[in-house]
Amino acid sequence: MLGDTRFAAAALETLRQPESPAAQQVIAAFPEVAALAHPAPNQVEHDPSESGRPLLDHIASRLLGKKLLGLETADLFAFQREPGLSEPAFAALSTITRRVLDAGLGPALRAAVLHLDIAKTASQPLRAQWQAQGIALEVHNEAAAAIVRRANRTWELSAPLARLAIAWVEAHGLAGQHVRGEGPVLMFAPLVGALRDLAPSLGRVLGVEPHRAVALALDGLHVLNACDTAAVREGLLDDALLGKLARVRDQLVIVAAQASFTEPAEALAALAPPPTRPALVDRLRSLRAGRQAGGEPVAAIEAAVAHLDDFALDTLARALATCQLWYCEAATSPLSPVAQLALLAVAVGAAHTHDVDTQRPWHAQLRPLVARLVGDAPAVRYRIRLVEAALARHSIHDLLAGRADLAPVGAITTRLASTTVPDAVVIDVADSDESAALLTLLGIYEQRSQAQFHHMLKALCDLYGLRKDDFDRVANEASYLATMNSARSDKQRMLDYVTAGRIVEVGPGGGVVLDLLEQRFADAEIIGVDLSREVIAALESRAKAGKHRWRVVLGAAEQLPELAHDVDTVIFCSILHEVFSYATPPFSMAAVERVLRAAYASLRPGGRIVIRDGIRPPDATRRITFVAPDARSTFDLYVAQFEGRRMEYKDLAENRVELSAADAMEFLYTYTWGPASFPYEVRELYGIMTYNAYVHSLLQWCEGARVVEVPLTQRSYLQPGYRDGLAGKIELTDERDLPVDLPDSNALIVIEKPT
Repeated sequence: MLGDTRFAAAALETLRQPESPAAQQVIAAFPEVAALAHPAPNQVEHDPSESGRPLLDHIASRLLGKKLLGLETADLFAFQREPGLSEPAFAALSTITRRVLDAGLGPALRAAVLHLDIAKTASQPLRAQWQAQGIALEVHNEAAAAIVRRANRTWELSAPLARLAIAWVEAHGLAGQHVRGEGPVLMFAPLVGALRDLAPSLGRVLGVEPHRAVALALDGLHVLNACDTAAVREGLLDDALLGKLARVRDQLVIVAAQASFTEPAEALAALAPPPTRPALVDRLRSLRAGRQAGGEPVAAIEAAVAHLDDFALDTLARALATCQLWYCEAATSPLSPVAQLALLAVAVGAAHTHDVDTQRPWHAQLRPLVARLVGDAPAVRYRIRLVEAALARHSIHDLLAGRADLAPVGAITTRLASTTVPDAVVIDVADSDESAALLTLLGIYEQRSQAQFHHMLKALCDLYGLRKDDFDRVANEASYLATMNSARSDKQRMLDYVTAGRIVEVGPGGGVVLDLLEQRFADAEIIGVDLSREVIAALESRAKAGKHRWRVVLGAAEQLPELAHDVDTVIFCSILHEVFSYATPPFSMAAVERVLRAAYASLRPGGRIVIRDGIRPPDATRRITFVAPDARSTFDLYVAQFEGRRMEYKDLAENRVELSAADAMEFLYTYTWGPASFPYEVRELYGIMTYNAYVHSLLQWCEGARVVEVPLTQRSYLQPGYRDGLAGKIELTDERDLPVDLPDSNALIVIEKPT
């Protein structure tokens, strides 16, 4: 049965009908494989769209039936449906596979494949049975190996091949975890020890020298890991990842071949990096590979590690050097680097609390956090911010000592995975009644259409120490970005002043400017830089779906010289007033100066900065008559909450006020955006400077810059959308009650770096 992949895959497929005679035959031959016939929850790392029964499909339909079979037959098209491995890389992997099979390791390889995922089953009777035997199911690979060892399974293989199959089961996936930063090199010690013990007998079975038998065994594990990875998601296994897996194999070949008197752990420890700040930064970068690929600056990770004192660094780094982190990237990468580091400290503190010996290999199972912190639902995104804020209230020393508490917004729970296997802790976050209610209210209030609800939402955020802008308009992000994109024609005028080449837009929002740049400048390199993780995620998804050339990078505007250098044009489209408004402290012109200096420093000679933003109107008096039913109540709420400056006004009648043109502009343009954006816009000063003041400041901050001539009609102008948005809602007059137009909303300013 194990001699042919086609037959093994077909036999396993019969488990979809577990009562059928064919399925019963499979179960009789491989009793533990029955675990795969039961419904199981979608695995974090698997593609949930392909099946509701991911364990069975992963093994039968994909791993055996496509990946391994494709390698056996050297058929790239059968191996992958989407681009992943190049033809040369696939050919090399197929050659290794043929070498493993020709050596006689095929039956052992298939026996291992059939039993890889049995510990992940959702079958409660099986789980209860195995847990009663003291098997810690949370550590999937070790649990699967323990299950078949206790059952004395040999699969009618010779003893060395059966032991090798179990060693493969126990070690499968470890190379991928190591590459992701989730596992230290020490976790390969059991495998290295097993291979050293097996080498003589395995060599006799295969008819090769012992060292050659070890190399073939590690080749087999490499093929298993490659197939297992490729079966997770189409396109996941590419040349770069395969190369990293191969380097792990090469290191293990060297260590396993060393003299037998060298302990495996000792030999492997020599490969581990020292517990230094750079080493911890490197591991966090691996744990945040997806974020890093999305443009997260390395400086954000370096800053998080820099905050650790020497004691905390040494304690954390040494404990993590022996820790296998399960599902860490999936569970914690949604957090900021600082919060992720804090959560790792929580895991170390939990190990100490539960008397786990962290000087030896141990496990931290973080999978429960995936359900809490991963997903697009507003409640999930809000919970991420709540957890980040709660963790920030604790010192790293408290977390390392096991004193982690999220109260009143929940609790961090920790437990041993098994009382009989005291080397694995499980970490979870539980909502409190208070936090569950808060998450519900935040999601509801975000979507209400009255400003009063958004006032309450902001009050709730303030109560729990959460600035409203930290949520990036979680629930109404799509509508907000769609509104931003509606100004497409107005934004297009900026393109006349762009110098082609490398073009960076700071704060791309919905991506409309990126699209315009892509259409106008066919050969340009176009980069969007944004601090919002939600914006970056939305843009990455849109770029992939629309096959756009532009790319986006997560980072702060102040980091522009690090994120992009030798830039030909930097564009700030309605973003500098937000830099000004949300600075620390807020309403800081120094923040605007820092950003513009950074942008100017990133320019190559002859490069330009193009600014489109709000403009403060000249001094004048304006009168507003409130026509819409909600206009006066919104005005009163705005005056009470506006943080940009104290607003002075005079009541002329119940629905009529007199105030400065600048204050009238701030209220009217916030009112235009509607209630959903009210909590954000009320915290922003839109017109931070007049046109002349803007230009004067730019020339002071950007040494040697010259102003590029812009027509008077574009230097300061009114967007028609504001006029249309306020029609029928208010009436605007001067102090003599003569109708006047709305103040200019925008200015276009361009400066150039000397050549």
